Amino acid sequence: MGSGGRGTVRWTHLAGKEIIDITHARRLGRVADADLVFDPATGQVVELRLAGPPRPFWRGGRRVLVIPWPAIRRIGEDLVLVELPAAGDPEAGARDQGGAH
Repeated sequence: MGSGGRGTVRWTHLAGKEIIDITHARRLGRVADADLVFDPATGQVVELRLAGPPRPFWRGGRRVLVIPWPAIRRIGEDLVLVELPAAGDPEAGARDQGGAH
């Protein structure tokens, strides 16, 4: 355990884990494929970004799934469980990104 009762984990152990959305019961990808977004003022991780499948060539770019850090519910042995909004659309956290990831 680290200070303040918080657990610690090395990036190499976290990177191999699958990210599962427990709201929609679906696999989102691997932590290793995600970008970590930091708050420059605090240095804290604020979200993970996962590139989705390519969009049709005429639309260009990719969908990007944004997972806010507070949406992470549990980091287990093999999985990272996240709870995304249940707004009826599993792509609710996705947004377009013009260009490659």
